[in-house]
Amino acid sequence: MTNGELREKLALALEDMKAKAIEMGIEGVATASVLNSGDTVDWIGEMKVVGSYCNWKDGYNLVAVAWSKCGEVIATQADSGDPNHQTITGELGYAGGAYDEHEGCKLAFAFSGATSEEDLVVAKYGIEKMKGYISGK
Repeated sequence: MTNGELREKLALALEDMKAKAIEMGIEGVATASVLNSGDTVDWIGEMKVVGSYCNWKDGYNLVAVAWSKCGEVIATQADSGDPNHQTITGELGYAGGAYDEHEGCKLAFAFSGATSEEDLVVAKYGIEKMKGYISGK
């Protein structure tokens, strides 16, 4: 699968994440990235705003938090927010990022804007949809 095809599939998975967040009554930022099978350099990433990109009231830049979760997931190849993981510069340690591998592709998805549990539901939903798109379902 080409990187272009994966980018198109990421856009679909992000639309699914947006729909899931709206269904759940939450707002925030969805991030999704994939490393093509066999590639070790080019992570492809996309983002979708669902309602708001910042929580001005509480002082959260949701774009920065969502990408930090995605970055942690990429580095650890595990869901973000594990209390046993020693965070490194750039990571915030928040839960709500999900990791999986499918047909050789590495998938790192995150959501930021709701509770950690809700964020993780949306991220895992996006991964499941992406796995279906990769498989042609």
